[in-house]
Amino acid sequence: MEFTSFSWEINSKEDPSIPQDSYFDDCFSIIFRFTKELIQITQSTNFPSTTSTANESFLVPSDILCNFRENTAFLHETFSSVPISPEILDQILPVIGETARTILSHEGCDSNMRSIFVNLYVTTRIVIEDSDFSQFVNLLERSKIDEQDDDVEEQCAICLEEFEHGIEDSRVAIVRTNCSHLFHECCIFRWFRRCADRQSPYSCPLCRCNIFPTSQRDE
Repeated sequence: MEFTSFSWEINSKEDPSIPQDSYFDDCFSIIFRFTKELIQITQSTNFPSTTSTANESFLVPSDILCNFRENTAFLHETFSSVPISPEILDQILPVIGETARTILSHEGCDSNMRSIFVNLYVTTRIVIEDSDFSQFVNLLERSKIDEQDDDVEEQCAICLEEFEHGIEDSRVAIVRTNCSHLFHECCIFRWFRRCADRQSPYSCPLCRCNIFPTSQRDE
């Protein structure tokens, strides 16, 4: 299950890192700062979050920004590359417009003050349940050991117990990975959970190849 929350704040201040000649008297510089936090949760572990950030800047004419209600379509097109929904942008535009009007209303406003920072925060929590791991296991091929086959593994590399020849019931089910290695079904289930706890790929315990094709897992 996935849960996403969204928040934002807008402020205006002089940014000395932006060169003076990058400003125009009749434009505002709108700087979007997008921060995305991913938190993965299993039944046994809450992971440290991973965070990524991205910045994107736009020059928008002052009259369009201050009269945002009459220019909504234009502003949606201008900010179309920002990774937010149109509904969220509709909430943000009035605040950007009012901020622009406030800046212009100050007497003696310098052009290098015409920057508006839109800080966007998205937090996604992914809850991984045992049923998800069971679905992954069900994608694997069921197999049984032929005692006449000298090339097949004799034991599960996870629990180090020997496979029982010719048995294919649910108690000791054996599964074959995409790389043709064999494991007990219950062992590979625990391996999936361990991979999730460590936020590592679902790779084979023996050769580190993908346990199953990505396209198959995404179905």
